[in-house]
Amino acid sequence: MIVKKPKLLIVNPHPDDGEAFCANICAQAVRFGWEIHQVLATCDEYGTPIVEFKGKRIQQIRKHEMMKAAKAYGIDSYGNSIVKLHWMNYIDGYVPHNRTAVIRLQNFILKLDPDVVIGPDPFIYMDGHVDHIAVGKNYYFALKWMNSKQRPRKMFFFQSLMPDFFLPVLLEDKNTVIKARLAHKSQWSSNEAKLLEFFPLFLQLHLKFKKGFLKKMEGYRYVKFQSKDHVPKGLARLIFVIFRDRPIGCEEDRLLPGPEHFGLITEPEDEIFNKIGKSTINSF
Repeated sequence: MIVKKPKLLIVNPHPDDGEAFCANICAQAVRFGWEIHQVLATCDEYGTPIVEFKGKRIQQIRKHEMMKAAKAYGIDSYGNSIVKLHWMNYIDGYVPHNRTAVIRLQNFILKLDPDVVIGPDPFIYMDGHVDHIAVGKNYYFALKWMNSKQRPRKMFFFQSLMPDFFLPVLLEDKNTVIKARLAHKSQWSSNEAKLLEFFPLFLQLHLKFKKGFLKKMEGYRYVKFQSKDHVPKGLARLIFVIFRDRPIGCEEDRLLPGPEHFGLITEPEDEIFNKIGKSTINSF
């Protein structure tokens, strides 16, 4: 009798978001033999202050780094990454939030049929970059518009200011997580990658002591479909008041001089979802 492996899908706006916010759940899923997928909306084409690197040059660098990060979690007997990557081919800073984008992501999720799915929180967020908000809304409505029987068994938001599910960070995964983060060397220095180990604790000070020790956790928020569930409360509300006119993580220079300068497009060609699972690197 063949036992079906549990399947995890992480929906990322950019390469490195998975390693910043979901590295420990990814490492644990690999160790327990799950099937893991990451879908990436963009290649972070404008995520650099160096003008001559913006566009296709940094796109190639970030894609290469993401492939290296995926392999850091583990490889199969053929040398292929256990974590499968799928590329949406949107342009950094220009991810659309519209019906077409929602349905496109919804169709991908339905075909992949994950047991657990994680995407950015577009409502109570700790990163207000335009792509995080657009991808988060596409992710949320893709799930909301599904029949309840079609939805994954567990649905979470990452980068949320109001987490209500906590995954213990395990010591045996520490080196794997750091290795995966260090693969994004154009994004983070070695010290910055190690500091990310403590970043989830920054806004999760309500963690409980267990057996006399404060356990490090990776925090997520359950996806729910009532408007009242997406209203900031407590510390999250205070942070939203302070940063109301200055969205966290939003950098104005990322959007200049514009995608047309590099011959890039904001909407990808309408490809059919027929490549899922056939190779380590897929576009759809």
